[in-house]
Amino acid sequence: MSQKNKWIRFAAAPAFVLGIGLTAGIGCSDVADIVDGCDEFRADASWGANLDIDYRVKSFMGASGAFVTLADQMIADVTTACEGIAVAAKRDPAAWNTLEGAARLEAACKEAETGFDAVIQANAEVKLVALVEGGHCEASLDAAAECNARCDVDAKCTPAQLEAKCEPGKLAGSCSASCSGSCTADVGATVECNGRCSATCDGKCDGACSSGDSNNCNGRCEGTCEGTCSGSCELEANATVQCNGTCRGECSVEFQEPRCEGKITPPECEVDADCQASCRAQVQANASCTPPKVTIELSAGATADLEALASALEEHLPRLIVNGVERGQAALDAGETLVKVGQNLEGALTSSGKAFVCATTAASAALNASVEVKVSVEASASVGGKAAGSVN
Repeated sequence: MSQKNKWIRFAAAPAFVLGIGLTAGIGCSDVADIVDGCDEFRADASWGANLDIDYRVKSFMGASGAFVTLADQMIADVTTACEGIAVAAKRDPAAWNTLEGAARLEAACKEAETGFDAVIQANAEVKLVALVEGGHCEASLDAAAECNARCDVDAKCTPAQLEAKCEPGKLAGSCSASCSGSCTADVGATVECNGRCSATCDGKCDGACSSGDSNNCNGRCEGTCEGTCSGSCELEANATVQCNGTCRGECSVEFQEPRCEGKITPPECEVDADCQASCRAQVQANASCTPPKVTIELSAGATADLEALASALEEHLPRLIVNGVERGQAALDAGETLVKVGQNLEGALTSSGKAFVCATTAASAALNASVEVKVSVEASASVGGKAAGSVN
């Protein structure tokens, strides 16, 4: 479906998407606005922020617009990844080439799984090891606080009360002192580790080591790594390290450049619940994601087909990890939030015909996008989980 037709489909959605009907006493100007539609949702880069309509509707439009953009990107990323893996596994592109959108994604990912299984079964005696370095999604706490302030229309809250928070264990940043939780190295660097390492462990390994032995490991450690780690080190309980990478969890001093790599939580001060929920969904949808670096190691005896698949996994598995794990749950929660908010806006819509038609358009768009996000997350988790489960 073309982008133009996609927006037409959103704009044509009936009012029942919001669970409401037109109220009595609507004026002629309101009728004209409804007939004209809500082009601002499509054309305005700020998704209607400049419209003179109810602040709750503007907040909802902004969140829905960001979420639609995210859904489109996730569909594109996951489709590209699955097609790349499927082609490397010698599956026929005719299975997906004539399809579009979510249908193409599902067909390509199904072929990727089938092809992956066939290559792995043909190389059953070969051991594969995946080393994962870096990778994260971060939501802006500052953006969340600014949006929360726009929801405080009665100016009852102080800036400190409107500060955005992050779910426990997901606050991240540079830590100049002791870090507990996890410590992740920048790509190409290492961090101190006393826990489970996602990439190369250089030191002692309490478990099987893919390269070296338990006392002098220089590879993937299937257990506790005591030494340095080139990826993310999940620290043992009560363990702390001087983290010269990114600390997630707690820092013994204030984080530098803090960010949220999980869910944004509500502010301390009570503001309009629907407006604040839209803010949270918008910030999560706008989260910036950096894919991890994936390296696949093969033991002796690998066929050319397996080597080709391993190369494809190194290239495409990072996208699946981002969309199925790092970004996945937050995106699903954002979609669920927007669908609920869209059903709660009845009071805001009586203010004008423009508010009514724009909220209806945004609600339809969010509903469609939530379906696309769910398809993307499930396919990413299925294909990426199968690959990660087989290669670790």
